Amino acid sequence: MSDQSNMFSPVPHKAHGVEGEMPRLRRPVMRTKGIAVKSAPPVRKTLSTKSVAPLSPKPAARKSLFFKKATLPQLRATGEAFISHRYSLLHVINEGEVGTVFRAFDTMLKMDVAIKMLKPGIARDPEAMAQIKSEAAVAMKLSHENIVRLHNIEIENGRVFIVMEYVEGQNLRMIAEQMGPLALPAVLDIAMACADALTYAHGRGVLHRDIKPENLMIDSALSLKLLDFGIAIKLSRGHDQSEYLEGSPGYMSPEQLHGHPLDARTDVFSLAVVICELMTGVRTFPQVETLKHMYDSSPCGMDTIPAPLAGVLARGMALDPKQRWNSVADFYAAFLNAMRPLLH
Repeated sequence: MSDQSNMFSPVPHKAHGVEGEMPRLRRPVMRTKGIAVKSAPPVRKTLSTKSVAPLSPKPAARKSLFFKKATLPQLRATGEAFISHRYSLLHVINEGEVGTVFRAFDTMLKMDVAIKMLKPGIARDPEAMAQIKSEAAVAMKLSHENIVRLHNIEIENGRVFIVMEYVEGQNLRMIAEQMGPLALPAVLDIAMACADALTYAHGRGVLHRDIKPENLMIDSALSLKLLDFGIAIKLSRGHDQSEYLEGSPGYMSPEQLHGHPLDARTDVFSLAVVICELMTGVRTFPQVETLKHMYDSSPCGMDTIPAPLAGVLARGMALDPKQRWNSVADFYAAFLNAMRPLLH
């Protein structure tokens, strides 16, 4: 497959009368069923008791929408033999194909950070390392409240690791497994937060390319954070070491799966898949043995989604990128308009 960078040339979003960067959208507010949406969601950074509508539950009840338990799941011991002059590994947060994410303590700055320890095979791959360094340099310039900050890439004692902002919370995979389908207002807020962050990044020519529930975190303040922004690492598939796959099967766009050139519409596809899953509680595209058949079947659970919203999502998940919404901003605007009558 061809080597695709996360950088692309953003197209001016003329539908909104903007000739340069795409417009910023509103910031997220995680809400429950009790709040009716009579106009575009207001600008609020967090859920304070003063800024929430009278029908909203108390802060503790709002938090229980996403955190049924008072404490987060028990973190596992690291089991990692790693000695650093600056970072102390504390606990494993998550394990994936490209490495293990740890909660760690920065002894120099006296604060917790998240460290993604890359697997040795990736560290020994010159092509993969060149891509990681190039994309990290771009990702570190992104500064947005819904994007986890990437601090640095470091090499110590023969190990390559990525140092990121630490976010305490649960990802949407954990939340969906606990709760099943989410309430419509909560889905709207998640869509808004993602659209805001992606519009910001797309306006700067940066794609995410790995949007999935595991990379969407709800923190303790009920704000959404996108993880691994701009550093989707290419994975070797099969015995051909020159063949790479970026992103996650079932969420990456068909053009991404086949190694074709990418633009903002690849993130539109992935976001639509995630939003569909949050509404249905089932995988939109269940995993199959052969990747080329990943999208042979229709999206699962669409018949349980109200028709206006299903139409917006179907266009977002069109296999042909020319048939999709041209931008995340367009997708969110259509989703909001379709959602409004359902929340009155």
